[in-house]
Amino acid sequence: MEVKQRAVLIVNTKSRRGRQWYTSVVETLSKCSNLEILEAHALKDPAEVVRRVKAAVDNEIPLIIVGGGDGTLSSASNFIMGSKSILGVLPLGTGNQFARDLGIVADVETACSVISEGKQVDVDISFVGDSCFLNVATVGLTTLIANEMTNEPKRLFGRFAYAFALAKALCKVRPFNVTLETAEGIHTFDTMQVVIGNGRYHVGSCPLSPDASITDGKQVVYALMGTSRWELLRYASRLPFGKQGDLDTVMSISVSGGKLKASPIQKVTVDGEAKLKTPFTFGIHPGGLRVMVPKDFQGK
Repeated sequence: MEVKQRAVLIVNTKSRRGRQWYTSVVETLSKCSNLEILEAHALKDPAEVVRRVKAAVDNEIPLIIVGGGDGTLSSASNFIMGSKSILGVLPLGTGNQFARDLGIVADVETACSVISEGKQVDVDISFVGDSCFLNVATVGLTTLIANEMTNEPKRLFGRFAYAFALAKALCKVRPFNVTLETAEGIHTFDTMQVVIGNGRYHVGSCPLSPDASITDGKQVVYALMGTSRWELLRYASRLPFGKQGDLDTVMSISVSGGKLKASPIQKVTVDGEAKLKTPFTFGIHPGGLRVMVPKDFQGK
């Protein structure tokens, strides 16, 4: 007789597809013969989502299935990291960068199949200050973009909402000075964008660098050292290929942590949500999060 995996389902209904797909997710998972869904929660309060995840970890539930965007998954991972529980990913947000890193398609049937029939893998998880993150922590332009985004535009326009937010952010972004300290040295420069990446992808399907990975135990840090709109456009044209680091105005390094200061003080966006301000320390927990991935997952 097949032993069923005990699981809890927690869905953030404020995510783009959370409310729309919740019923289908419950029905699909209930048909998986190797899963026993002990509880299913449809929650619109992010604080309640976190509380339910923490309770599941405290109760040593083997599989915690979380549905939502990258911010929801990032918050949940703060508690699942280093525990006895495994994270099951339901990509119900707009960007779904973490799911892309894992090779999980934003489709109910496919994502549920990975949860029930995939394999377990330990992936990297990073941190800034006291907050863990799965994708990127950014300072500058992308923080302004995040400030322009609200749940309603994301729900109505999906990825197109980013285009409107980008246009507004480009009008507001101003240069600032950064001091970046890592094991590789100290760098001081004026910039309009600094990115600290945990996995492979950011900004849709754009790689952080040609060889970035979510299982290599390293972070990719890059910064646009130019301060003109023209330099921003040159940088943006290289993003789809992960080639921004080839520009002489872009610094790109692979690190395991460091410190970042900015003048004037800047807000920091962590997996799409503004959570803290500069200065901050950052680092990585190699293989710190166990997650379900497709059987053909190779680490990139």
